[in-house]
Amino acid sequence: MVGGSDVTRVRTVCSYCGVGCGIVLDVGHGPDGRRTVRKATGDRAHPANAGRLCAKGATSVDLLSAPGRLATAKVRRERGTAPADLDVDAAITETARRLRSIVDTHGPDAVAVYVSGQMTLEAQYLANKLVKGFIGTNQIESNSRLCMASAGSGYRLSLGADGPPGSYDDFDHADVFLVIGANMADCHPILFLRLRDRLKAGAKLIVVDPRRTATADQADLFLQIRPGTDLALLNGLLQLIVANGHLDHDFIAAHTEGWEAMPAFLAGYPPGRVAEITGIPEADLRRAADLIGSAADWTSCWTMGLNQSTHGTWNTNALINLHLATGAICRPGSGPFSLTGQPNAMGGREMGYMGPGLPGQRSVLVPQDRAFTEDVWGLPAGTLRTDVGKGTVEMFSRMAEGHIKACWIICTNPVASVGNRRTVIEALEAAEFVVAQDAFAETETTAYADVILPAATWSETDGIMVNSERTLTRVRPAVDPPGQALPDWQLIARVATEMGHGEAFTRATGSTRGRSSRSTRPTRRRWPSPTATGSRSPPAADAPSCPRSSPTG
Repeated sequence: MVGGSDVTRVRTVCSYCGVGCGIVLDVGHGPDGRRTVRKATGDRAHPANAGRLCAKGATSVDLLSAPGRLATAKVRRERGTAPADLDVDAAITETARRLRSIVDTHGPDAVAVYVSGQMTLEAQYLANKLVKGFIGTNQIESNSRLCMASAGSGYRLSLGADGPPGSYDDFDHADVFLVIGANMADCHPILFLRLRDRLKAGAKLIVVDPRRTATADQADLFLQIRPGTDLALLNGLLQLIVANGHLDHDFIAAHTEGWEAMPAFLAGYPPGRVAEITGIPEADLRRAADLIGSAADWTSCWTMGLNQSTHGTWNTNALINLHLATGAICRPGSGPFSLTGQPNAMGGREMGYMGPGLPGQRSVLVPQDRAFTEDVWGLPAGTLRTDVGKGTVEMFSRMAEGHIKACWIICTNPVASVGNRRTVIEALEAAEFVVAQDAFAETETTAYADVILPAATWSETDGIMVNSERTLTRVRPAVDPPGQALPDWQLIARVATEMGHGEAFTRATGSTRGRSSRSTRPTRRRWPSPTATGSRSPPAADAPSCPRSSPTG
């Protein structure tokens, strides 16, 4: 934080997308004496953007001054009526009392919590801790289920852990880029500018998309694919790479398992059949395979076009197979790079806020992980359940059927964002108690809430966010939240305390191993981070040793 005259400059992170650009907010004082953001510029010292900002980040001032903020809590005593103002302390007490009553009457699975990738790492951690550790339910879901869950599952199945093995630095070394199911020019513009810098140096760009986008306009080869046929394309490219003799046999032998079954599997994807399935000319398929197979280093980037699919996990597996087969992974310029959409979706995946997840890439399905987490949280052995929730769609369906009686929605708007909006509305109408925790009073979801808790925005809180390349950036408060609004983590901790879990939610615990909030500046940190003893996974600038991975057919 630096300043001059009446302006203070606060270094923080942009909240729009998963690129995680460093941003500097110029803060002054308004006519009422309150701190206000006057200007937003890129942070030249931040490794994600080196001072660049897209139009969204550059206009953060407009967002931060938007009307409609919640300055106090609200309560709706009768469904269908307008909510009335309520002191935030009273609202927290009422929320805790009603959640506690529903758990005592109907059991822990009668309560569900729906969170987001826009919360800080600390808030995500506390939500998961409360739900799985102390309420005792597996009914916690995130809006990341709508986007990144399949990529995370694909990483785990193929590589053993949910995290891209590369970094943005790879963009400076790649000879070929494969962008599939992503319009980076519009949705991740700062990262696309870095890609374009590499194109100017001679790298080639292959874009796969059903429609011609701003990204496709920059491509050396545009593959206009039939929607939903990505899996056939990726398997077909691998078949051609095998036929062309572009395999890295040494890498396959040293770092993969199960390759012996792949040639027979790939025989079902000859170029002619793949061209018929995908609508892509066979000549273009052959050119794409040759570009990838002959590249010294190549990087793939993808997002919702692959993820939001009935076979999204398989799409990720098939793309990673291309990297494993060519040895283009775990070295500068090469790797499969899933681009996250929210500023802390990657952090949420580290905190385990979906499915079987526990903090630190752990899982309730692994006995050692359960034992470790129970010890850290001070829980009796055997407390953590081994059964897993069924996902966002199933959660709201069970709520609509009356099995889930209460829902606490934090920092997201499922009525607007979840597919089949009618089911979500029916679920919230059927629930006995709905809590919406939001920065704004009127959203599609707060209209169905019995209690609305006022939350601080990213410019009003302190915490950590993790971007697509796993870089941790500290979020610093630049201005004060309006009225009684509080950071998400404080609201969660206070509700947990009033539910009777105060001993576990009123103490500070250690930061993620190998880093603390102090260590996120000024040097670059990614998880996994070096520990005090030196045990670490290499930082992204290095080329990490590759685990044994399984090609998935």
